[in-house]
Amino acid sequence: MKRFRFETIHLVLIGLILFGILAIAVRLLESQTILIMLIFLVLSALVALLYYQKENYEISELEQIELLNNQTELSLKHLLEKMPVGVIQFDEESNDVEWFNPYAELIFTNENGDFEEKFVQEIIRSKRDGSASQSFEIGGNKYSSYLDLSSGIFYFFDGFMGNREREDITFLRPVIGIISIDNYDEVTDDLSDAEVSQINSFVASFMSDFAQSKNIFYRRVNMDRYYFFTDYAVLSDLIEAKFDILEVFRNKSKERELPLTMSMGISFGEDNHKQIGQVALENLNIALVRGGDQAVIRENEEHKKTMYFGGGSASTIKRSRTRTRAMMTAISDRIKTVDNVFVIGHRNLDMDALGATIGMQFFASNLIDNAYAIYNPDEMSPDVTRAIERIKADKNTRLITDTRAKELVTPHSLLIMVDHSKIGLTLSRDLYSMFTDVIVVDHHRRDEDFPENAVLTFIESGASSASELVTELIQFQSAKTRLSRTQASILMAGIMLDTKNFTASVTSRTFDVASYLRSLGSDSLEIQNISATDFDEYRLINELILRGQKISDKIIVASGAENAVYSNVVSSKAADTMLTMAGIEAAFVISRTPSHTVAISARSRSKMNVQRIMETLGGGGHFNFAACQLTDKTVSEAQDILVKQIRTELSKKTEDES
Repeated sequence: MKRFRFETIHLVLIGLILFGILAIAVRLLESQTILIMLIFLVLSALVALLYYQKENYEISELEQIELLNNQTELSLKHLLEKMPVGVIQFDEESNDVEWFNPYAELIFTNENGDFEEKFVQEIIRSKRDGSASQSFEIGGNKYSSYLDLSSGIFYFFDGFMGNREREDITFLRPVIGIISIDNYDEVTDDLSDAEVSQINSFVASFMSDFAQSKNIFYRRVNMDRYYFFTDYAVLSDLIEAKFDILEVFRNKSKERELPLTMSMGISFGEDNHKQIGQVALENLNIALVRGGDQAVIRENEEHKKTMYFGGGSASTIKRSRTRTRAMMTAISDRIKTVDNVFVIGHRNLDMDALGATIGMQFFASNLIDNAYAIYNPDEMSPDVTRAIERIKADKNTRLITDTRAKELVTPHSLLIMVDHSKIGLTLSRDLYSMFTDVIVVDHHRRDEDFPENAVLTFIESGASSASELVTELIQFQSAKTRLSRTQASILMAGIMLDTKNFTASVTSRTFDVASYLRSLGSDSLEIQNISATDFDEYRLINELILRGQKISDKIIVASGAENAVYSNVVSSKAADTMLTMAGIEAAFVISRTPSHTVAISARSRSKMNVQRIMETLGGGGHFNFAACQLTDKTVSEAQDILVKQIRTELSKKTEDES
């Protein structure tokens, strides 16, 4: 029962009444004794009244708390009815809905005006069963939800509202991009001023239209290079469109009979615009060494994955002799500062990797005494075995095994990787891990798994082979010593292997290098003897070819038997042979290797980028020839994966063309 409590007006009235009683008593009573008794009684009543009021206030603190709780409940109920938070009270045993606020009613009421209690019960049941998801979707909207089992309360709110501010900030992140017009110098080198002006006008007009269509701020620093600044919202649109701007520019250039393409390096992130710009420049360099005609994007944070777009045309970027001479000087200066140089190719050496290894060992030996070419005697094909025997007999190359190299490495040694730039492909991973500084000389497009400790990188995807690049470095070195006949022959054999006897990926620079090697005594008969295919190898090549099947009018896939083992050389030669057949644009060979992996050799002419297909399977290479190795897969499983990826590539190409 609620206690009575005197209010202020009550005390005033009581005081007036007591005062009146005393005034009347003084007027009427003559006896002082009675008057004093009356005053005593009045004062006693007043004291009792004050004591009662004091006790009443102390006891009523609980009532005050109850009153406050009542007011809070009313305020909370009003708040829950107004704010966009759904609250549903349910029975803890049956999950039956007992009460819900207006927002929950709004969300869970269907088109017929019925509250979808069963759907609510399913959500509650799944969360009680330990579902890891803290969200659910209804009506195309996503809501974050929480369950309080102790009180039987299920509440939720719009997940987008909670993340809206964060998403707005994400889309406002700064983006810095650098655009390079591939082959500009080569195209304009021999043109008249009027013709160059027309090309400049075309490029400038295209860039202006592109920037205006996307509301991008840009500035030209050279006729072939532009910087632009925007935010992630614009970059997101470009990514969603798969950077079709690259193809648009390429097609417009073709209409004018110009071999121009566009490369982009882009980066984005939080603050630190200087570092964002530096990453963008690094991404542009990656795009260029991968052959151009593509965009490379990476966020300005460590361990973020790099995104690649484009790269749908064969590399047309021509090398600059000035750059080659500059790289020769830089590599020479670096070699002079170390005590040992070790040159290493990729696993399962082919003639190009061996030729580049021999050539770089010769290059380094002109600068320091301790320069070594590395090979693995346990992983050699017949042609490489014959070449190694010729090199040993020649006695002009310091050739050692990878095991011996590990014994000679010092803290001041330098490793030169040739014909590959992926750590996973190097001839000896253990040997690689012993070096702090690495130089890379390669003609394949740069990919992930690139050495972080690379102090110098000479990657030219426009070169026919690594042997060609190394021979050019030797030419510019102008050393007093000359390559021996055997060394020149091995380098020529490497070039001939990757150019398929000068029929593929050949430029004028390739013939210049071949002419130089011929002048040093390169022996075509010796090359033929080294590269010749023996009978057993020839039989295996034809065995793979006969197992080939067309998956389209212009693509052949050949798979070896599950229990048959083929070397990488056999698979490569089988793919090369199938590519020479009439009407074939691409050939793939799948086989089991002696190392118990499944290898895929890929070859194409000029319309299919096999490197992009192999990259998706963990491999890499060049536009026209690439490879990969799969572990824990059967040959048939590898074929299914490959065919699926080829069809995906064909569908993308069809979409781009449409």
